Amino acid sequence: MLHNIMGTTKNITVFPKLFLEPKVKKLFESFEYHENTVVNEDLDVHYNPYYSFKLIPEYFKLNTRNSKYTIKKIPQHNWGYSILLNSVNTIEDFMLKQFNGKKRNIIRRYVNRLEACLNVQYKLYHGRITKKEYAFIMESLKNMILDRFRELNEVHKNIREWDYLIDSTYDRIINKTASLFVIYNDKEPIEVSLNYHYDKVLFSYVSSYNVDYSKFGLGHIEIYKQVEWCTKNDYILFEMGVGGMDYKRRWSNNIYRYYHYIAYSNRGILAGIYNVFKYRAKEYLKSKKPEKALKRTKKQNKGINTTLVPSKIVTINDNLIKKICNATEVDYNDDLHGFLKRSVFDFLYTTIDHISNIKTYKINNREYLIKGKNNSQTIGLN
Repeated sequence: MLHNIMGTTKNITVFPKLFLEPKVKKLFESFEYHENTVVNEDLDVHYNPYYSFKLIPEYFKLNTRNSKYTIKKIPQHNWGYSILLNSVNTIEDFMLKQFNGKKRNIIRRYVNRLEACLNVQYKLYHGRITKKEYAFIMESLKNMILDRFRELNEVHKNIREWDYLIDSTYDRIINKTASLFVIYNDKEPIEVSLNYHYDKVLFSYVSSYNVDYSKFGLGHIEIYKQVEWCTKNDYILFEMGVGGMDYKRRWSNNIYRYYHYIAYSNRGILAGIYNVFKYRAKEYLKSKKPEKALKRTKKQNKGINTTLVPSKIVTINDNLIKKICNATEVDYNDDLHGFLKRSVFDFLYTTIDHISNIKTYKINNREYLIKGKNNSQTIGLN
């Protein structure tokens, strides 16, 4: 079904990829950002009379190699969000500066409970990954995106370029211009972030998590752990890119505007002047319009079409033990009973139990039971 909504888009406009292109290195002698300078080699590439580069963060200064080119910067009606780390040495330093005590405790609680309840492993694939691992992780990420946005009744923009991402990302991971950050529960990826790398910048391009684990705040844990990796590896920026989602605003300490760069020589002066006028007009019109509504698709539910009604969590007692004796143990990981998974992980988060202690039972056709080490909960089906 996925191929019906997927395209073969090859125009992924993010600066970590753009700045590595030969034509960009040829045109610009160096890039400056937050007191860092990247000097580009003068490649044996022909100059074009006209260039157009969208979504360049305002904190970058692009220095041309050839003085014959005129550079025009057009402000875009787009804002970017990132975490600037040049004044901190550890993740804790950043947390103290960015969040008050209550918010720090909430994020730490997410991390601590995830690690207390599950068999968690964090892994960043950067320079080394087998093709089998790569295929498995990317398939997991795709399914997470589809499941999460199916619940939202929306289509994720990156699904349309998935074929291109699959074909292009493996080599980028091997040459260290991309990476995959994965949170595992045992051997199951439960959160994945596909990143691009440029100099001392880590750009989180697309990420998602398994919706069954929603209670654990995996999106916040992913940012926390990746920022921690950045501080340990001398990166100064964790980029979250364009779009002002709430979680980006909460984490960001470096909110900036994007610019559209147009460069042209005398041979491209007509194209340059025309496109400067055109794109300025487009940005003006964009600024006067409300944000476009997200594209919708018909909602599709997987598995058993049920509404789960959990009871209160109670301490295990003699009456419960008698009930279990007349119940049938079931596996919440199989296809037939997979609809119980989210309730199981919600139960784990609330009770701070470990997954190894969990058993699930079928009491009758409309009632199931989750049993932990000291607590239990019944789940009814409407």
